[in-house]
Amino acid sequence: MSAYRPVRRLNNYYKSNDGFKAWIRANEQWFRENPEVFNQMLRNPNMVNLFMDLMVMNSPRIQKRLRKMGRKSK
Repeated sequence: MSAYRPVRRLNNYYKSNDGFKAWIRANEQWFRENPEVFNQMLRNPNMVNLFMDLMVMNSPRIQKRLRKMGRKSK
């Protein structure tokens, strides 16, 4: 397989994106504050799929927020 697989490119992009890192930290904080939701997600694989689907469906909005956050921090 090529070294330029889309997943690897995305991975590298998000590793270097400070706005995305901040968004992940905010999600982690929310899950720490709501452990019952996190445990339910771990017990039920459909919940993980739902969470991922929601992320994909909302990705244009997430991307807009990341861009806004990036501009504010500069």
